[in-house]
Amino acid sequence: MMKGKPKIVYLLPGGLFNPGGMERITITKANYLAEKEGYDVSIVTTEQMGRPAYFPVSEKVHLYHLDIGMYVNFGKESYVEKCISRYSKNKEYKRLLNRLLCELRPDITISTLSGLDIDFIHNLKDGSLKWGELHHPRNFRQLSARKLSNAWIPNIIARIRTYMFRKKCEKLNRLIVLTQEEKVSWNNQENMEIIPNALSFFPDMISTCEKKQAIAVGRLVYEKGFDQLIETWKTVYAKHPDWELHIFGQGDQKEKLFEQIHQNGLETVVRINEPSQDIYTHYQESSFFVFPSRFLEALPMVLIEAMSCGLPLVAFDAPCGPKDIIKEGENGFLVKNGDIDTLSERIIQLMESGELRKKMGKTARKMSFDYSMDRIMKRWIELFHQNVEPVTNKLKQ
Repeated sequence: MMKGKPKIVYLLPGGLFNPGGMERITITKANYLAEKEGYDVSIVTTEQMGRPAYFPVSEKVHLYHLDIGMYVNFGKESYVEKCISRYSKNKEYKRLLNRLLCELRPDITISTLSGLDIDFIHNLKDGSLKWGELHHPRNFRQLSARKLSNAWIPNIIARIRTYMFRKKCEKLNRLIVLTQEEKVSWNNQENMEIIPNALSFFPDMISTCEKKQAIAVGRLVYEKGFDQLIETWKTVYAKHPDWELHIFGQGDQKEKLFEQIHQNGLETVVRINEPSQDIYTHYQESSFFVFPSRFLEALPMVLIEAMSCGLPLVAFDAPCGPKDIIKEGENGFLVKNGDIDTLSERIIQLMESGELRKKMGKTARKMSFDYSMDRIMKRWIELFHQNVEPVTNKLKQ
């Protein structure tokens, strides 16, 4: 049993300069523990390279930037060069991280499982318990392979990598997932805990759900499905040309989406905006939230943020996350994944009933309180202070 407040280190491969959800969630938790609870908390990155943090970090949170340069030549290397570089950089990462942790002597080291530390974290000699936070579905590599190719070789490789990832996670003392759906996919392993992400901010003002404007937020990449949403909006526009769709995000699909908007004559009603640090204002100016993702979801914070602003939700039933958040017909609609026709029907249904929008929005706001920072962090603190002896149970085959 750990006495007093345990010393916590978060491993965040990449850097704090990214405007991503995982970066924001990690920083928010670290800030809360350091500022409000008086914990000794550190964040370790690999790629900061002198760049400023996108989200504010408390002065009480210790930052350690290893600056390995894992992705300096990303996209410029041949496959062989990439493999050699990855091996070399990962070896350097292990050496530097082991030295740092031996100096810091944390009680718990938490990997965000987004980098290569899962390959070696269990072998580090600092004496801390090794936990993992899974911010994506267990089989995300298989889902990614489907995106890139239907060929059997990439899919077999993805299956092998998924199996190896699972075996490596067996060696962790704790594995924390975000949803019940994800826990079931791991066969309800005994060393697992479910703790959803918390809202970093809880707004006082909510939407009136009266403005003829819908909102969607996320990275402009294939898996987020914004092309499906634009395809849907063709049908929506034919019936309700006075409604606008505002998309906020950035990514490699941006130009393709602009082209799709132009080809379908939707320039006056579909707008793509840069990510906003004041996104809550845009939620409050909208009347419902649309989530068209294909896959690669864990617990989509944008859905919870939208709920906190009193917005009803319309989403594809993508793995994993929306099913844990949306209660069909209560705070929104959950649509069969990829069913564009039904998605357009549900959107039109909300457009045509202000009473329904307000009723669902009110329920959504009420449900969002379950994700308040105080409630979620209380669960983390309870877990920190439990008797967390190393777990030897193996994941079921």
